[in-house]
Amino acid sequence: MNKTMKLTTVGLACALFLLSGCSDRRQTVERPPLQVGTIVATPISTYRWAETFGQTEGVEEVEVRSQVGGVLRALHFKEGEWVKAGDTLFEIEKEPYEAALIQAQAQAKQAQANLVKAQRDYRRASELIKVNAISRQEFDDAKTSLDVAASELALAKAQQTNAQINLEHALVPAPVDGIAGKSEVNVGSLVSAETTLLTSITQPDTLRVAFSVSDSSLAGATLTKDNIVQVYVPGAKTPLIARLDYIGRQIDADRGTLRLRAVLPKTDQLLPGQYVEVRLMLGRLEKVFSLPQGVIRQRPDGTYSVYVLQDGLAREREVTLAHWEGSNWIVTSGLKPGEEVISNQILRLRDKLKVVKANAQGVDSQADAKTPDTTQNAQPKA
Repeated sequence: MNKTMKLTTVGLACALFLLSGCSDRRQTVERPPLQVGTIVATPISTYRWAETFGQTEGVEEVEVRSQVGGVLRALHFKEGEWVKAGDTLFEIEKEPYEAALIQAQAQAKQAQANLVKAQRDYRRASELIKVNAISRQEFDDAKTSLDVAASELALAKAQQTNAQINLEHALVPAPVDGIAGKSEVNVGSLVSAETTLLTSITQPDTLRVAFSVSDSSLAGATLTKDNIVQVYVPGAKTPLIARLDYIGRQIDADRGTLRLRAVLPKTDQLLPGQYVEVRLMLGRLEKVFSLPQGVIRQRPDGTYSVYVLQDGLAREREVTLAHWEGSNWIVTSGLKPGEEVISNQILRLRDKLKVVKANAQGVDSQADAKTPDTTQNAQPKA
């Protein structure tokens, strides 16, 4: 029994010794400060931009409608291709109009024959009235018959001409040169005269871009036609500079947006109906900061922050973003001039973590290369 108690006492002593050793080791081990690079927050002046999407449209767009009705028999063009004025685009059934033309031609011939008879009767009456062989009334009746026959012939010829025009209108031509749009009807559809929209033709020498900007983005901005509009062509690095030609005077109550439109310079990089990125200059921003995208953190609640070096600690600072400028974010609030913004090790930082500046001149390029861009898909709150 005494032997058992002795063994137990020895075991407890060993355990206490080991625990005390672990405790001492924990107390003595301390991580060194994390080495970071910094960027000095330097105030700048820049433009204030609103970013949105727009759709291109032709300055001159012509709607194509048929002047006659009937069943659509054929399409003679390819959607989205260039057509010339006078090219046949659509063919409507001709048979009713061919029959109408034949009938009008027959009526014109009959009217012509009636006129010839009326002229002959009038000449005969003119001779007989001279020798009092007919009464004055009979002569007047012959003269009236001649006038009526002439009128009937004129009417018949007009109807013949109209039937000929209707037959020609069964072939619907392109009214202007341009790019033919999508066909709005299919072969076999019933087309109503002057009502059914067949397609549209756009003259793309000059394009416009229509876009909308939210009323929250427009807060404090003064819009005139001198405001710069940048249009980004997909795949191009340099934007096209467009000129505002329309500024809406009323906010869309359903969408909370203002409608605008700008004229693009001549370009072969865009087609009508294409979606593009648009930036509208709203004014100037003074005393703001430009920071790389990788420096900005998007927090779970949708806000944004950076870490600044302060008294040997990383301090998290909430910031407000405006827009991208090249590869940098424009920060409008949350920083003070001269503060040192930590530019790397972003994923390892936390508030009040001890840090030391490894590169007083700016960014540690090696560490930056390993730090992912945490805001690549982020967009600032309006």
